[in-house]
Amino acid sequence: MRRELAALTCGLLVLSSIGIVQGLSQATVAGPTFEVVSIRRNTSGRSGSREDKRSDGAFTMTNVAVATLITRAYPPSVPRDMVGLPDWTVSETYDVSTTSTLQNATPEDGVRMLRAMLADRFKLAVHFEKRELPAFDLALARANGRLEPGMKLSENNCAEPDAQTRPLPSASADAAPSPKPEIPDFTKPPSRCTLRVVDRITRDNRGDGQGKLGDLLEGESTMSGLAATLGRIAGRSVVDKTALPGSYRLRMNFDATTSRRGPEAAPAPDDALPSVFTAVREQLGLKLEPSRVPQDVLVIDRIERPSEN
Repeated sequence: MRRELAALTCGLLVLSSIGIVQGLSQATVAGPTFEVVSIRRNTSGRSGSREDKRSDGAFTMTNVAVATLITRAYPPSVPRDMVGLPDWTVSETYDVSTTSTLQNATPEDGVRMLRAMLADRFKLAVHFEKRELPAFDLALARANGRLEPGMKLSENNCAEPDAQTRPLPSASADAAPSPKPEIPDFTKPPSRCTLRVVDRITRDNRGDGQGKLGDLLEGESTMSGLAATLGRIAGRSVVDKTALPGSYRLRMNFDATTSRRGPEAAPAPDDALPSVFTAVREQLGLKLEPSRVPQDVLVIDRIERPSEN
């Protein structure tokens, strides 16, 4: 079940929220704040979190790690890209409930309110630094540029500004809860210009029934979009060095559990599923090569456990 939830939440990989906050300051931005905030430690021992996000910008989250709240306040940061993040921000979970007086909360409003809450209740102080970190270059595997059957040119232009956007829910005067997203039908192909990752259990239970082939990356994307998705699988930033224009239909079977060991890891047994490094080469005609790139890293200067209320 835990892997299924992971596939639903991160498999679709809709990245529009990253662009929303690019214009915000690196420090906590002045602006609206939540009217009421309730934070309590969750000691149930259960896995997985639940969220109710409302159109006024307020939300309720159950069993959420503080590191998750930080990633939402400072996207596209993820815990592996943060420096000074205490272990308890990942291992401990909390129930957080907020209210808002806004009528039409924009995504920027939501980020500002979340940053203000973290600064007030968790005493969070952060800054960004440029650091050289391990990464991968995504390049053509062959000098002649020949691609494998898992990667075919698409007639769609996924580089269009609105190609992967989704309409935001409209705000209502009474700030009614937003409808919960429908569970995707994994028996159907992804929608236009969407790239998703489906884990093998979900693939068996609600997909094509081919979980024996491993986890599945499928959909339609530009090379920069593919690089971003592979970065989440491999656990490092991936830089597109293919110089391939246009968009591609992609389908690749791989083993996500071995993919973070790196390309230098010992070869798996012959009957094992391929890592992402092997699959990218054999099924797409590309390769992931170790490199180092300067990246913006979120540095945690200060954070404290909250007082409950």
